[in-house]
Amino acid sequence: MQHSNRFEKFRFGGPLALLTLLIGACATIQTGSHYDETTNFAEYRSFSWIDEDPYITGEASLLVSPLAQQQIKDAIQIQLQQKGYSFTQDRGNADFVVSYTVGTREKIRIDSYPVEYRGRWGWHVPYSYYSYRDIPAHTYTKGTLGVDIFDNESSKPVWHGWAEKTVTESDRQDPTEAIEAGVRLLFADFPH
Repeated sequence: MQHSNRFEKFRFGGPLALLTLLIGACATIQTGSHYDETTNFAEYRSFSWIDEDPYITGEASLLVSPLAQQQIKDAIQIQLQQKGYSFTQDRGNADFVVSYTVGTREKIRIDSYPVEYRGRWGWHVPYSYYSYRDIPAHTYTKGTLGVDIFDNESSKPVWHGWAEKTVTESDRQDPTEAIEAGVRLLFADFPH
């Protein structure tokens, strides 16, 4: 699908994955954002999607299901409308345009602590302690949703927000609640 040339420089690739791996009710959601402080967000009244498909992908991307894509779009649109912005299908007349990305990263958590025990068996000095180190390793997936907003007149990026959390099995089964919670927290400090 072709995108407008004025936004091509803002597209980014890399391995992206399903938002269904992103945000769940049982895990802590971390969010953050930054914005162009020279932008007066109070002047903005309307928004649209950066393209018919606002999900920005790269060549090596895994696909986000069409259902999850629609849930993300709906959640973003609801949050921006609750902040007082009007949605318009006509990108040319919108004050700003919105895109999003989804990614995952496999992580390993390693815990290391000494485990001491006292035993009466074996060849050792009476009342002595034996010690060994227990080093359990746990793998888990971190999912991230990034949302980018561009000034429609200048094509300049003006805001970036992200939400990240450890993926749970329930996130994989039904991401609806997770998407809504993640997007709500992501826009909590959106300037307006």
